[in-house]
Amino acid sequence: MNPRHDHARGFTLLEVMVAMAILGIALMGLLGLQHQSLQSVIRSQDMTQASMLAQTMITQAEIDRFPDVGATHGDFQAVFPGKYRNFRWEEVVSPSGVFPDVRKVKVVIFYGPNMRRTYSLTEFLHSPLPVPITQ
Repeated sequence: MNPRHDHARGFTLLEVMVAMAILGIALMGLLGLQHQSLQSVIRSQDMTQASMLAQTMITQAEIDRFPDVGATHGDFQAVFPGKYRNFRWEEVVSPSGVFPDVRKVKVVIFYGPNMRRTYSLTEFLHSPLPVPITQ
C-alpha cells in the first residue's frame, strides 16, 4: 500500500474558509437587495398615501364650491387624529388668469424624511354662481 493514499479525503481549512467567504459575499448582496426592496415598498406606500390625501383636499375644495383666493397650510391631525403625522399640506387658490369664474386650486403634500418629498395635484373649479361681467 502506498502511504500517500492512506489518509482520509476531505476539505482543507483553506478551502472551507474560501467557500465561507464566497457564501458571505453572496449573502451580503442578497441582503442589500432585500433592503432596497423594502425601501421601495415604503416609498410606494408613502406616495400612495400622499396621493389619497391630496385627493381628499381637492374633494374638500370641490365641496366648498368656489374657494377664496389665497394660500393655506396645515397637517392632517384635525381630520385624521393620530394618523398621517409625517404628512403636511399646502393649498394655493388663485384666479385662472383667463376666466373670472374659474379658480385654480393646487394642493401640495409634503412627506418623507425632513418633508423633502412632495406630491401635488391641481384642479380648476368653476363658480356655481354667475360672475358679473365688468366692462
